[in-house]
Amino acid sequence: MTVVVSAGVIEWIGSSADRKRPAHKNELDFDARGKFLIPGLWDMHTHVAGISADPSWSKDVLLPLLVANGITGIRDMGGDLRALQDWRREIASGALLGPQIVAAGPMLVPAPRPGNAKSTDPSVLEVGTPEEARAAVDQLQKQAADFVKVIQLPRKAYFALAAESKKDGISFAGHVPITVTATEASAAGQKSIEHIIYSSLALDCSSQDAELHRRLLEATAKRDRSDAAVYDDADKTFSSQKAAALWATFNRNGTWITPTLYSISMVAHALQQSPELSLDDSLLAYVPLALQKDWRPAAPPSPKEMADAAWWERQYENDRKLTGEMHRAGVRLLAGSDSLDRYVFPGSSLHYELRELVAAGLTPQEALQAATGNPAEFFGRKDTGTIAAGRRADMVLLDADPSWEIVNTQKISGVVLAGQFLQRKDLDALLEKSRAAAAAWQVPGPPQSQQ
Repeated sequence: MTVVVSAGVIEWIGSSADRKRPAHKNELDFDARGKFLIPGLWDMHTHVAGISADPSWSKDVLLPLLVANGITGIRDMGGDLRALQDWRREIASGALLGPQIVAAGPMLVPAPRPGNAKSTDPSVLEVGTPEEARAAVDQLQKQAADFVKVIQLPRKAYFALAAESKKDGISFAGHVPITVTATEASAAGQKSIEHIIYSSLALDCSSQDAELHRRLLEATAKRDRSDAAVYDDADKTFSSQKAAALWATFNRNGTWITPTLYSISMVAHALQQSPELSLDDSLLAYVPLALQKDWRPAAPPSPKEMADAAWWERQYENDRKLTGEMHRAGVRLLAGSDSLDRYVFPGSSLHYELRELVAAGLTPQEALQAATGNPAEFFGRKDTGTIAAGRRADMVLLDADPSWEIVNTQKISGVVLAGQFLQRKDLDALLEKSRAAAAAWQVPGPPQSQQ
């Protein structure tokens, strides 16, 4: 097959011998015989301008790293909205090479306790009352955020947010607060639920769901780790009937799920790390030293840390089981890696998430769909997600067939980004640019060239 691209759009696809193939002067021909072409990948859960990713360095480190890994679109789930919008304008003008960005801006988190100062972090908005929730939604809608991201909110504030989002015509997504059940969140119109463990889906699948939700609220109020037993009991009391009812609710309401399995598995891994154990140096090269130091353990894991690691491993296994259950029930899934969580390296992390989805029961083709066609459907966009005439020319050229082995998504020969073809040598140059930018931030503060 031949794919003809013009002005950033796929113009024609057909047999290489077809005489109807459009002719263009000064066109770039690339012989890709023996290779495999897939749509550009979307990472549907990233943080590239907030949390662990400081915009002062992440622009030059993470954007080229994402493109070099075949990620041509991201949904940023909480960060500095101004920085993200500035980058998006630069990308659109051609001044900056980077993926498409769909951004929430600051995440909605609980208001501080009395006597505590309000946060000045541009990646969060603090909300305590229904009035503050409505004002936050209005503010984000006026600032042209693409959607609203919720973390934890009081119950009344959550439902005020849901109603205001509907009124303003802006969707909301994120965690399911502990004050709300997943069933209620779906009915309230939450478009996507992020993570399984952090959104307490397992509690809704328990034969003792009401009792477990009550215990979780009590445990959270005590601010101790008694909530761990609640989740263990949820796993032990799993009810196929309750789960089927929840999956049916998601399907009926059009609720999507982003499992983020890989990042959850790495929580357990991080707790088990010892100082003498080295991480992959080839990946650490893309992480500034200050962040590396934060990730690396200062001492061998304590008995408590090992117990915590075992608990997280159990939750990861349960999350993977529930992902398979949801998929078989027809619940729509999105591939998101929660990049820059501890040991979750941006770019490669999405490929590892695809492997996790396959391990959960999806076929390689279905896992690919969770990072290509499903995001397009989620956004209601017809210009991306597939390779077809009239679509935006975002594609990844692979040396091996990913529909047989999902690991082949990392065997990248080239990337087409908005019609610009980046060969392997170009991608290697992007990786070197990312490494150099990370190295410039090996000590806190601005790099020497900017002092």
